[in-house]
Amino acid sequence: MSKFVVYVQVEPYLKQWLTHSFGDPVEFPSSSNENAVLRRFLSKRPINNLPEQPGERDVAICIPYSKSKSPETYNFLNGHAKQALTESINDLFRINMWSDLGDLNDMSCKKMSAFRSWCEQQGIDIEYAETIRMKWYRMRKAYQEKGINLFNLKRCKKDDFHEKSHLL
Repeated sequence: MSKFVVYVQVEPYLKQWLTHSFGDPVEFPSSSNENAVLRRFLSKRPINNLPEQPGERDVAICIPYSKSKSPETYNFLNGHAKQALTESINDLFRINMWSDLGDLNDMSCKKMSAFRSWCEQQGIDIEYAETIRMKWYRMRKAYQEKGINLFNLKRCKKDDFHEKSHLL
């Protein structure tokens, strides 16, 4: 990795998760999708455009070394490129959250306890446990409305969920 970074604005819980998982500044694995997005959209800094100063919600992300795009020259992301990187980071977070938390129906503890515990394990302040819970429920509901049961890995009819929704 290079000593050059870009700053991307993210939600506080996401910043905590990123720095806990990938360090500060964030250094993604060399062959990660996030680094591919960075390499694709990095460009030369426009003339008279000073390097940005990080804000409270900004996270520093290391620019990966590339033979074709030296970080010394290619170290600028425009607004749309930052949005693409943020979308990639959000996808990674959701995959990690779903992979770790999964069904939660096979636990003898309360779901909120599981969300708090997961937040602590991921370096996220437990004040964001409710945010994570809502994100998890929204994700599950969106798939259920399309007839996809993420827990059994099979396609189900919408009625299957409505009949069992009182159990959830």
